Amino acid sequence: MRNGIRNALWIAGIGFVLWMGASVRAAALSPVMTAFQATKAHPQGFSINGWVELSKSQSQQSLVDIVRRLSEQTHIRGAVQLEQGTGYQKASIKQHIAGFSSELIAERLASGATYVVVDRVGSQGFEGLNESLGLVRHVLSSYGPLHLAFTLQGTLPENLSEAQENQVVNQAFQAIGAKKVNGIETPQYVSVAGDSGFIAQHDNLQGHPVNIQVALNYNTYLHAEQVDVGTPLVTVTY
Repeated sequence: MRNGIRNALWIAGIGFVLWMGASVRAAALSPVMTAFQATKAHPQGFSINGWVELSKSQSQQSLVDIVRRLSEQTHIRGAVQLEQGTGYQKASIKQHIAGFSSELIAERLASGATYVVVDRVGSQGFEGLNESLGLVRHVLSSYGPLHLAFTLQGTLPENLSEAQENQVVNQAFQAIGAKKVNGIETPQYVSVAGDSGFIAQHDNLQGHPVNIQVALNYNTYLHAEQVDVGTPLVTVTY
């Protein structure tokens, strides 16, 4: 019951920013979804990673205070975990609830650069994807220029050959008019990054703009072909 209430609060917290979902879909989600659908994969889940480098004035706050403020803004609750290693300090809050895993992070490097990060993973198809994107964008944009990446995950029932995996990649790229920029093909997986004019934002990969990546490999745990479609790059392990 308590977990259900917490999840309801999280949903309530994003209710007032649902209008953001329309701009998100127009800017990135719609073409990435089109590319995913072209693979004919069955939706399994999604992964969102958003981060902002704080200004000097904002970075004067303690990491614990920063991550607690994120917790209040997102209604993601949990104990603050502290971690320190060579060249960094980190405070984080993790929550696993109702098929979603969320992590809030405030991290400071030895250089003094301080970052806020929101990671959100859904494991029930694409349920909650629009709302999660809207919240991450809304909350983190208030801290500064937002860097946002997300990956749509799915499966195909057969163990595909390398040629078949490439065919699936081609289907996804053709669906959004993407041109190939960089690719890796091995007996274990195929991964191709590209550039589509339908997606506004880009990253740079070996000096070339990229905003879409498709990766396929046979997942022995799922006994299925794993399909990942991400922008600007896939952010999950494959």
